[in-house]
Amino acid sequence: MLKIGDTIQLIEKVEDIQLEVYGYYEVFDIMFDGSFVYLQDGFGVYKVPRTAIQIVS
Repeated sequence: MLKIGDTIQLIEKVEDIQLEVYGYYEVFDIMFDGSFVYLQDGFGVYKVPRTAIQIVS
């Protein structure tokens, strides 16, 4: 089960977002229905579809 603070891997390119595919990111927040997650890196927070990520830890 995905939760805030987990590390995920981005497994597909998300349009209009400059995140590296196969890069690792921290889950910052999760949309109430789970369809989108917010990922955080050193530059900001990004909204990505749940289908574009894979849970690492």
